[in-house]
Amino acid sequence: MQDANSQQLCPSSEESQKDQPTMAAEDSEQRELTKAQLLLKRLLAAHETWYDVTRGYTLAGRTFPGLAAYHEYGEQYVLVKRAKLWAVGQHEYIFFDIVDRLEEEAFQDTVQFLKTEALKLVDPVPDHMSTNISMVLIAESISDEAAKVLRKTSFRKNYMFGIRGWSDLCLVGVDLSAEPRKQVISNAAGKKLAKTVAANLNPAAKRKK
Repeated sequence: MQDANSQQLCPSSEESQKDQPTMAAEDSEQRELTKAQLLLKRLLAAHETWYDVTRGYTLAGRTFPGLAAYHEYGEQYVLVKRAKLWAVGQHEYIFFDIVDRLEEEAFQDTVQFLKTEALKLVDPVPDHMSTNISMVLIAESISDEAAKVLRKTSFRKNYMFGIRGWSDLCLVGVDLSAEPRKQVISNAAGKKLAKTVAANLNPAAKRKK
């Protein structure tokens, strides 16, 4: 004979059956997504805690499946707010895109877009310290030439000779056809972002370790 507490802990067969269609639908949705789409979904979800995430973001006529925007402000005062010692603003815009195969020419076009159109998002006000323009390119495959150029790409723009801060270009590429340890590549400025991408590439494997 079961007491009241044990009955509450064990759901009825009818309740279990109600949950099954929902779980089946979720599993079906996961199976329908490609590896690239699953990674994008994980990355956008991972950034939602600290970033403003937009799905389907269009800039200058070009649409990206995702954009994550981060804004942080810090100030230091002496006794009262009127005596402000300093104030800084740190920002980042991360563009996410999916391509079948990333070739060098297409990559160069993307870099040019970031240097021109995406850079217009930066507002170098007096308290501005930095705004990173970042890109995560998820590809079924990446050519050797494109991978080489991606790693070597370096770009920094100073505002008023650095008085109003700077912007760095952070680039990360994901080659889903490569060996697990070689799937994520980046330029020097994108190494931190690359770690986040790698952590979300195969989370199930990491949980088993």
